[in-house]
Amino acid sequence: MSRFSEGEFDISIKTLQHLEPLLEKELRDLGATHIEIGKRIVHTKGNLKFLYRCNLELRTALRVLVPIIDFRSRNPEDLYRRLLKFPWESVIEKDQTFAFDAAVNSRQYKLPHYAALKAKDALADYFMERSGERPSVDTENPDVRFLLHIDEENVTLSIDSSGESLNRRGYRVRGGEAPLNEVLAAAMVIHTGWKGETDLYNPMCGSATFAIEAAYVAQNMPACWNREGFGFMTWRDFDEDLWKEILKEAMEKFVEPTGVIYASDVEPRALGVAKLNIEEAGFDDYIVLEKKDFFEIIPEGNPGVVVLNPPYGERMDPDQLDFLYKRIGDHFKKNWPGFKAWVISSNLQALKFIGLKTAAKKHLMNGPLECKFQAYELFRGERASFVKEKKQGSSEGEA
Repeated sequence: MSRFSEGEFDISIKTLQHLEPLLEKELRDLGATHIEIGKRIVHTKGNLKFLYRCNLELRTALRVLVPIIDFRSRNPEDLYRRLLKFPWESVIEKDQTFAFDAAVNSRQYKLPHYAALKAKDALADYFMERSGERPSVDTENPDVRFLLHIDEENVTLSIDSSGESLNRRGYRVRGGEAPLNEVLAAAMVIHTGWKGETDLYNPMCGSATFAIEAAYVAQNMPACWNREGFGFMTWRDFDEDLWKEILKEAMEKFVEPTGVIYASDVEPRALGVAKLNIEEAGFDDYIVLEKKDFFEIIPEGNPGVVVLNPPYGERMDPDQLDFLYKRIGDHFKKNWPGFKAWVISSNLQALKFIGLKTAAKKHLMNGPLECKFQAYELFRGERASFVKEKKQGSSEGEA
């Protein structure tokens, strides 16, 4: 299985909806040049070292795939015949285990599982015809995991180099109630522009996913530093020396942030989960975890950034929710001058009750929920005076 040992090859990286531009920038920062953006996916090219680095370092990636064949197929039997001709020994050996996942959007398949079954049969029959032996299926921890993507008659077969989805960073001991996806949390950190230079407050922190992802950014640590393994590590041509070199290079880029992360919640159960996750991530000496009500927090020291993920209203009366968001806006206005506040919510009506002028709006998906992630520049006094002072400061800077 030396297919990817030399030269460049196609690489496709899956992400959440709305995060494609962030992923594109991350790829450019890694040195990618040939980039094409799709829906929830970004295509590029790279060598084996680049593939390893994508899995380790990309904060907004879900899976790193290596497409190995594209073709058109009219029906399940045609799919089987086409895959039976593929030289499977170039990507898997008969003593290795495998699994197929399928993403299907085609009238020819009532169930995605059926397409995966036909692909499995083609791989098994290919080896049986040539040697009388075949690789074994292992749906949990296969040596090689394949992804079959079918859009009507267009078929792409890829190898999944990630194994588990990359949002599973390795630090989440427990998820808590409705935890943020790690990739979503990382995207939120990136959108704020915060990199550890000022203090960051994360009230209503829940299981501390956002605070942990922020700590990764602040210390310039790779997103998947805490993971125990990746799919490519079970490939026959896994280059362990190259992997160790990448880890060493990553460690040399770690930095010591000047700002502090303050995470807080009022729920004892949430704090217990957050504590376990922070300790597992290795940030218990950096993230300050406290039992505090957001409305009782009055920050001290220099202004920084505050990020809030309040209830969206699934279990609250609409009037109660509107009042909660109004209290959030009032508390920001009164007690957080100089800060940049960010709030994420799927309840667009409730967001209006914050009552502050938005400085930025980002669209994000929190699970199936379409959300807005909105920024507010906080100040004392009248907005007109704040805008005037800001323009004067900008003019002086340009001069």
